[in-house]
Amino acid sequence: MKNIAVIAHPLVAHYLTIMRDKRTPSKDFKSALDKISYLLAGIFYSELKGESVNIETPLKKTTGKLIKQEVVLLPILRAGLGLTRGFTDLFPDIKVSHIGLYRDEESLKPIKYYFKFPDIKDKSGIKVIILDPMIATGGSVSFTIEYLLDMGIKDINVVSLLLAPEGIKAIENRFNQKDKKKIKIFTCSIDEKLNEKGYIVPGLGDAGDRIFGTE
Repeated sequence: MKNIAVIAHPLVAHYLTIMRDKRTPSKDFKSALDKISYLLAGIFYSELKGESVNIETPLKKTTGKLIKQEVVLLPILRAGLGLTRGFTDLFPDIKVSHIGLYRDEESLKPIKYYFKFPDIKDKSGIKVIILDPMIATGGSVSFTIEYLLDMGIKDINVVSLLLAPEGIKAIENRFNQKDKKKIKIFTCSIDEKLNEKGYIVPGLGDAGDRIFGTE
């Protein structure tokens, strides 16, 4: 896909290395993830559109800009919750949605068990940010993208830590050219491959387990 941006930032690389290390305890893993979330949010939010407003400083009248754009954050449960802090702290006006998915053991397809979206009537102008730290097979994020497209969302952005080539291929094959133009993917690294168990290699293990200490 053309619309994939790999974030080349020395601090992102620094904290991602800490997260990859199997010796890193859960609290330090979560701390590094929080810091990366601020960096990713700052980079991503540079794309938001500001509207000119007239204000008055203590010295004179002037013109500034405020973000009026409707933005919705959509973490994929549960690991996606780990990336929310930077996005919500830097832009508290953002609305937060949630989607919960699990994999059917027989079909291996994602099944939705929870979805909550803000009550916004005109969804065509919304910018949605999907948070999914690990895009491995691409099944969950593809399902979520398709769900949003069916709702009429035209500006879909995916933010991840790691992306596997198999995930890229799955997304590439799932959507037509028209829909691909509505999708952008931001990631910290495109890793080598998936192993026989579906884990990203070299990866960082199971993000959800390492975030919440349930290894």
